[in-house]
Formats: sequence, C-alpha cells, structure tokens
Amino acid sequence: MAAAVLSLTNQDQFSGGGGVIEQMIQAATLRMHQSDFYVRDLAEATINLGSSGFAFSFSAPVTFARYRALHYLRYYDNAAAEAGKVYGHLDPLNLMDSYGLEKNDVWYVAGNTIVLRSSLAVQYLLAGWYQNPVITPFASLASWIADTVPHAIVFDACSLIFQMIAQQEQSRKFDGLVTEQLNMVKQHGVTGRGY
Repeated sequence: MAAAVLSLTNQDQFSGGGGVIEQMIQAATLRMHQSDFYVRDLAEATINLGSSGFAFSFSAPVTFARYRALHYLRYYDNAAAEAGKVYGHLDPLNLMDSYGLEKNDVWYVAGNTIVLRSSLAVQYLLAGWYQNPVITPFASLASWIADTVPHAIVFDACSLIFQMIAQQEQSRKFDGLVTEQLNMVKQHGVTGRGY
C-alpha cells in the first residue's frame, strides 16, 4: 500500500519506512473502519468477571482488545458452555423503572466503564464488541478493508497527504474516489452474508 500511495502522490520526500506515508495509511485505515459499525469488525469472547455477583462495573478498554464499542452482553454458563439471556442495553438516565427501582438484566456505558446489573448471579459473560483494526506496528497492519477494498485506504491516505501539504484541489479529487470506495466498503462489511 505504501508504494501505491507514493506512486499516486509523487511525494518522494515522504518515502522511507516508518514515515509519513505509513502514518497516513494507518490513519486512513482507522477512518475507514470507524465510518460505520461493520459486522466484520465484531469480536466475541467469554469474559470472566472474577467472582459471582449481581452488579459489576469494568473497564471496556482493559477488558476488550482494541475496543471501539460494545455491541452485546449475554449471561454465560461456563460449566455447560452455553450462553443464556441477552442483557439489554439502556441509557443510564433510564435505569429506574416506574416504581423507582433499578432495572435488572441491563448494561450501560459510563465513559470507558461498562456497568451491568443482573437478576441472576453471574461470573461469566459472552460479549460482542466492535474492534479497531491492528495498525501498529505498520508491518502488522491487519484489516479486512485493506484485504477486500484496499483502494479505499490508499485513496484516503493520498487525500490526507495532499491535505497536509496544502494541495486542496488534489485532496478533493481523491476525496471523490474515497466516496466511491467507501460505498464498496459498506457493501462488503455491513452484513455477514452474501446475496
């Protein structure tokens, strides 16, 4: 990808490993993945809360690798290896029911903290969250968008480079190409199945 960006921008002053081109590719990769919540960015794992209880709060970035946003939490019976009820997501302002009691079997986000209230004692959860792609180190870049629609990233990196050197007309030309490529990204990443 770096060679393609260098070729399209013809900005030799940015050639060489670990430089501006690699940083723009990393930024473009994040921008593409963060343009929507793609099913292909979902990860799932069993989470051990450490002890059995009814109420928990835990740090999302510490608990979930490359955390971007939580999608779901489910009760998980580790002994039977079975997932159970799905905990409902709610706004923390709606935590109380009509009787003034805190709702159970719900979770909400407060900053980087996930707060869970369960009617059953729980120690394990099955969690699904949106992950950011691996972008560092650059040699380890791993992205389904880079694999399936690489020009979305290449064209966006070119646009970023032209923005950085104040060549707005060139940047806008690449922005048009990015828009076309982003439509392809959405076709590849929005559903988990083909047609």
